[in-house]
Amino acid sequence: MKNLRTIILSAIISGVLIVPSLPATADAKDEKNHHHVRKEFRKNDRHEKSKGRFHGRREAYRERARHDHRRPAKHHYRHDDRDRRNVRRDNRGHHNKPEIRQDFKDVRAARKDVQESRRELRTDYKELQRDRAELRRDIRNGASKQEIRQGRQEIRNDLKEVSSSRRELQQDQAKLEAARQELKNDLRKR
Repeated sequence: MKNLRTIILSAIISGVLIVPSLPATADAKDEKNHHHVRKEFRKNDRHEKSKGRFHGRREAYRERARHDHRRPAKHHYRHDDRDRRNVRRDNRGHHNKPEIRQDFKDVRAARKDVQESRRELRTDYKELQRDRAELRRDIRNGASKQEIRQGRQEIRNDLKEVSSSRRELQQDQAKLEAARQELKNDLRKR
């Protein structure tokens, strides 16, 4: 009974302390300037005409494009003191070089190989899980020793397939990394 009284009393005291502060927080929110509301989202434009559904869309687009500060300004790129190029900015026409195009093709092909290897590894793992579940069922149901031996042999074969798939995946990942590095080096040469 004493615990119930203290809970009720503490709830009443906390309510009495919180209630007077609510109007103060509401006033603080109302006094904020809502300068982040963009002009094109307001109902009326600068001529105080009400925009309809289609009216003024072009003007709003042009207005937005003219005053959009998120768009980058034209930038004149130059070399730094050590005369190194900014590869991300200066290397505009690198796709036209046959060597670079071939490097991009190599990277794409290596990515596809990695994806296929991962897919194959996933299927090998699923097959291993199925065979293990089948072996457990056989053992639970009292299957013959021959069936159990065959199930264990299937699991050993699945484990070999998983290890070979892992090796292939590692090789494909190494090829992909080498192709990426070659592309990066060729882009830096330019």
